[in-house]
Amino acid sequence: MGQPLPARIGRYEIEAELGRGMMGVVYLARDPALGRTIALKTVSLAFAVSDADREAFNTRFLEEARIAARLSHPGIVVVHEVGRDPGSDTLYIALEHLRGRTLADLAGGGRALPWPDAVRIGAGVARALEHAHAHGIVHRDVKPANIMVLDTGEAKVLDFGVARASASQLTATGQFFGTPAYMSPEQAGGGPLDGRSDVFSLGCVLYLALTGKRPFDAESVPAILSKVLHALPEPPSRVAPGLPAVLDAVVARAMAKEAAARYASAAALAEDLEALLAGRPLGARPAEPVAGTVVSRPKDDGSLELLLEEAAPTAAAAATSAPGAATSARRRA
Repeated sequence: MGQPLPARIGRYEIEAELGRGMMGVVYLARDPALGRTIALKTVSLAFAVSDADREAFNTRFLEEARIAARLSHPGIVVVHEVGRDPGSDTLYIALEHLRGRTLADLAGGGRALPWPDAVRIGAGVARALEHAHAHGIVHRDVKPANIMVLDTGEAKVLDFGVARASASQLTATGQFFGTPAYMSPEQAGGGPLDGRSDVFSLGCVLYLALTGKRPFDAESVPAILSKVLHALPEPPSRVAPGLPAVLDAVVARAMAKEAAARYASAAALAEDLEALLAGRPLGARPAEPVAGTVVSRPKDDGSLELLLEEAAPTAAAAATSAPGAATSARRRA
């Protein structure tokens, strides 16, 4: 803050600075072509690198951010445009302007959310992550500051693409990238990542939202990473008495050290969180209605018996049925 605002970046008219961090500055801006207010995130390296490394970062960033911009999900911030300002050579992302507060502002420092709110937000984020994973995108920096809780209570995940491009490039230049307290063990150890790495990070976020405390905390980055790799945090219900003990199992599974021991997907985590909110057992899904028509049949005593005459299975359903499985055409209603 305090630095003069640029008048324009790309076609966008800059109105105010919203915040800044290691990767750049976020501005409140106006799109004169469409007459709408947006959030404009500029992306730049805040440390010295060679011209070749900087250009490699810029190229990779544009490629990855454009891939992420194709994501379309209610739980992911909308990317309007990704580009480079021709005058200043500044990389930027034009985003929908959201009204709300980040989860970092709402929780932490001993402040916890009511557990149903934390679980609802976690389920929404998990659904957004599953959509990204289905399109081959791993976020790599799921943390409270990258989750915006709107005034409506809905959650939106920020910085898809930025995290992916930055992680690959900053590793190559020897710079540290990511938020240690929310990294998966495989990310902390420099190993290959898949969607289960984001599941671990979301487990850490859930822990913070439920307890007000980070699961892995220490005075230095090496000490934090050592805890991520080797330490087991205290169960949430012991840190914050009054939490349903079943949450301990969900968070522990999401934060398992070995990726194979975690939820196999973000969708699986979302299903358990949604089951908790609905009062269903973990792993249970809502019963699916049976398609068909209710018909009546006279009984010997003169009364009517109601039965459900099921619809014939579609070709797709028939193809997925187990061979030799018997199907009843009628079921008592």
